[in-house]
Amino acid sequence: MASRWYNRAERYRGLSRDMVDRGLYNEACFFAHQAVEFYIKGKLIELTGSRPYTHSIAALLEQLLGILQRRPNGEVVKCAKLLTEQYVSSRYPDARMLDYDRDDAEECLRCMELVLSNVV
Repeated sequence: MASRWYNRAERYRGLSRDMVDRGLYNEACFFAHQAVEFYIKGKLIELTGSRPYTHSIAALLEQLLGILQRRPNGEVVKCAKLLTEQYVSSRYPDARMLDYDRDDAEECLRCMELVLSNVV
């Protein structure tokens, strides 16, 4: 079952990068969030047989690292929080005061890669 989550995570990871190249910056951030969410949920399923029903990358990361008995560094936590915000703000036009730009999308990609590199 976990492999299905990992496969979807990889698909979303690729879509996130593709969206940046296409200038679709809010979508890039949304798919970055989804890639991390699906990967961590897959890892939780692999380790425990279940997953929590949340979209919070910060909460998922905390749970996973607790199981692995590891502590995250501050930058990973900051990135988890930034990605958590993308679940809503990247999808709803009135959830954010400013439009997404390339810098925002590249920060989402950087955070996606940082969090993923710390949970593999």
